[in-house]
Amino acid sequence: MIARTTSVAPSRIWPGASALWERIVRLGRRAPRRLRLAESLPLGERRFVAVVEFENSRFLLGGTSSSLVLLARLEPGHAISSDAKGAGGQQ
Repeated sequence: MIARTTSVAPSRIWPGASALWERIVRLGRRAPRRLRLAESLPLGERRFVAVVEFENSRFLLGGTSSSLVLLARLEPGHAISSDAKGAGGQQ
């Protein structure tokens, strides 16, 4: 006995398959993101500091659950040192 195979279009099995595939392809071609969270550090009690990059600029932000403050605009090529001393004259 010889088995017969038939070709069935995916859209006949699942009508939305071609639309879904077109959407996946379109999402893969979107423009790269210009805003990026480079690093963040939680400080407890819903507080944090973060370095945010937008295009070629970097910003140091501080935030709480109800506010967001620009602490500094970082110079290009400026690295945040991990051995930096804390504020308040602690050394």
